[in-house]
Amino acid sequence: MIKAKLATWGKLILLILYLLLTFSYAMFQGGFVSWFLFYIFIPFAVYALCIAFYPLKDLTVERTFNNDSYVAGEQLEMTITIERKFSFPLFFLIIKNTSSLSKENGKQILFPGFKKHIQLVYSIQDLPRGEHYFDNIYIKIGDPLGLFEKEKSFSIKKVILVYPSYTDIIYRQMESRYEQGATVSQIKIQNDTTMVTGIRNYEPGDRFTWIDWKATARMNEMQTKEFEERQSNDLTIILDRSPSSSFEESVTFTASLIRSIIRHGGQTGLYSIGEERSIFPIRGGDDYRQQLFHHLAKVKPDSRVPISSILDGESIFYQQAASLLIITSTLTKPLIEVVRKHVLRTGTVIIYVIKNSHEPFFDEEYQLSTLASRYGVYVRFLHEKDFRSALTGVKQR
Repeated sequence: MIKAKLATWGKLILLILYLLLTFSYAMFQGGFVSWFLFYIFIPFAVYALCIAFYPLKDLTVERTFNNDSYVAGEQLEMTITIERKFSFPLFFLIIKNTSSLSKENGKQILFPGFKKHIQLVYSIQDLPRGEHYFDNIYIKIGDPLGLFEKEKSFSIKKVILVYPSYTDIIYRQMESRYEQGATVSQIKIQNDTTMVTGIRNYEPGDRFTWIDWKATARMNEMQTKEFEERQSNDLTIILDRSPSSSFEESVTFTASLIRSIIRHGGQTGLYSIGEERSIFPIRGGDDYRQQLFHHLAKVKPDSRVPISSILDGESIFYQQAASLLIITSTLTKPLIEVVRKHVLRTGTVIIYVIKNSHEPFFDEEYQLSTLASRYGVYVRFLHEKDFRSALTGVKQR
């Protein structure tokens, strides 16, 4: 503040010195040219003095947006409105609008003149997914000679959330059933042990607790209780947050899956671990979908360890009655070995390998997918154009 005041007084002294010099030149030189220069300089000097004392608190600045939230790829329109109480002529006015979208975003120069109402509209195309900050607005005015420039910052902060884009996926239920011995199948049955429907002969793989001892003693042969079969259409989605050039496509596909599942009455959970740990339980409904989309809007590829290492140490988060969908951009043998351990327990394990349109799939990845199929793990290779049929391509075993 002290430096600014000293600079202002120094410029005032310099302006007075210029006036004295031009006046002295006119007095000593005489003639039309010298006096013409003096009289021409006077208006510029007076205007510069007025700018020096013009109060920028006279300005009222407002920033408005056409929406409160956006989807990636949409267009943002932002309007900056400046109101003035006095119609003092301004030679120029520089508006600097700072945001996280661009360091140089919104720097414009206007020539408002006597206008008391000034409006400027910005348009930002193809919004990227994420949480974007709009910070202060800076207003600068000055005189034609460049002697006096005044700047003021207006604190008008705003946070815009850009949700991931999504594709309408053709929905198909994937039923997970459990506890039918050791058979690997994409359709398994989970028995409801509270509902006994009958008895049958004991078979290898039946639980010890299912044995009906009374019937066994009566028939002199091992008998097992039969329970009512209960199906589950629940899904657990695991998002690989390792740094990748296809991470945005992976987020788009995750959002598309969540939207399609919940839209058709299904339930899903999301498992997302990077620098921050985010685990969402299996639920459904529009409010829950909005909660998941809010997370996906801010998620970043900040995982420091491979997804195979994470899953190997986090088996507790595999839901017993849910199909498991893993979304990654890199298919590796350690990942296949890890999910192999959970095939018997979860029934359906599908690995979606997502890449952008410029990245091909390699022979090594196809060879790994063949290995995965031997373990009962289904692998799908998808570009964004294939998202719509991502569920219809999953075949029952």
